[in-house]
Amino acid sequence: MPKRKVSVEDKIYAVNLYLDGKESQRRIADMFDVSLASVQQWVRNYESMGANAFTLKGNKKYSKELKQQAVLDYLAGYPSI
Repeated sequence: MPKRKVSVEDKIYAVNLYLDGKESQRRIADMFDVSLASVQQWVRNYESMGANAFTLKGNKKYSKELKQQAVLDYLAGYPSI
């Protein structure tokens, strides 16, 4: 089955319907002809990154300094977040 392409605006609308308590995730999945798992992922992404979650493309880019600090923190035994 081919993937259904849902616009950024529709994803934000769908997530807001769910977060405002107006529709269930199952009903939203049916409305947009996508899987329940897709709607659940949209909600998780939106809650962690906001509306930008749907416009960001590709992997995040981290500076060399941030990567080095992460390694040093790990080696020092600091807990991860």
